[in-house]
Amino acid sequence: MSDMDENTFQLIITNKFSDNQDKNLIIKNLSSLFKISEQKAEQLLSKPRTIVKSNIDNVTAEKYLIAVRKTGADCRIVNTCEKEPSLQEKSLLPSELDNISGKYFCPQCGTIKEDSVVCLNCGFDPSSSKVKKTNNKKVLKYAGIMFGLIVVMITTYLLALPAYNTYANKNRVLDGLQLASDTRDKITSFILKTNFWPNQNIDVNLEKNINNEIIESIVVGENAVMTVTLRAEPLNTDSSKTIVFKPSLLQGKLVWNCTKGTLDDEFRPSMCKRSNQ
Repeated sequence: MSDMDENTFQLIITNKFSDNQDKNLIIKNLSSLFKISEQKAEQLLSKPRTIVKSNIDNVTAEKYLIAVRKTGADCRIVNTCEKEPSLQEKSLLPSELDNISGKYFCPQCGTIKEDSVVCLNCGFDPSSSKVKKTNNKKVLKYAGIMFGLIVVMITTYLLALPAYNTYANKNRVLDGLQLASDTRDKITSFILKTNFWPNQNIDVNLEKNINNEIIESIVVGENAVMTVTLRAEPLNTDSSKTIVFKPSLLQGKLVWNCTKGTLDDEFRPSMCKRSNQ
C-alpha cells in the first residue's frame, strides 16, 4: 500500500451538542487545545461538518479524535476512499491547525501537547519516557498528612482514655459518697439533740438497708461509729472497700474522723484521705 493510499482519512468536527453541554465551555477547550482564539474556535462549530485535518493516516486520525473529543466537541473520522466529501465539508479551519504534526501528540494518551514539554493531561515526560504522577504526588502528600493527623488523634485518644476513665470513675464514687455525708449529718443532729450516742441504725430512725449504686451499705455501730461499705465494681477492685466515720467531742463540738477503712485515697473525700492522719 502506498503512502497516498494510507493518507486517506479526514477528521471532521460537527456542530452537534447534547442539552446538557455548554457550548461556550467547548469553545474555550478547543481554543486551549489548538492554541487559537475563541473566535476562531467558534468557527469550528459554525457548520454542520467542518474538516479540521485532511490526508492523514488512520493512526494519526485516531489520536486527533481522542484529543478533540476531550474538549466536548463531536468529532468524526471519514475515509475519503469510501465517501466523497460534500461541499460543506471543505476545510474551514484556520491555518494554525493544519500545521500541527504528529510530534505534538502525547504518545501516552494521544492529547495534543507542545513539543518536548511534559503532557499536562497524563504527566508523560518525553525526556525520561516516564509518566510523572504530579497530581498523584500531591494526592499522596495530602493523604500522608491526613493519615498522620489521624494517627496522632487516635494515639492521643488512646493515651488520654485511661486517665479520663479514672477521672470520671473517681467523680462517680465521690458523688455516691454524698449519701454517707447526708447520713453522718443526721447522726450529728441526733446526738446534739438527744445527747445519746446511737449503736445501730434504728436508734437514729435510719433504714436498715441504706445503699445506692456506689454504696453497698451504711451501718451504725457502737458509739455511733458509722461504717460505709462501697461496692467493688465502681472501684474496679475484686472486693468491697470501707470508709469508717468515727465521731468524738472536741472542745464541746462533735467532730468526725474518716481516715480509717480500706478505701484507697484516690476515691476518698479530701478530709478523709489517710495522708491527713
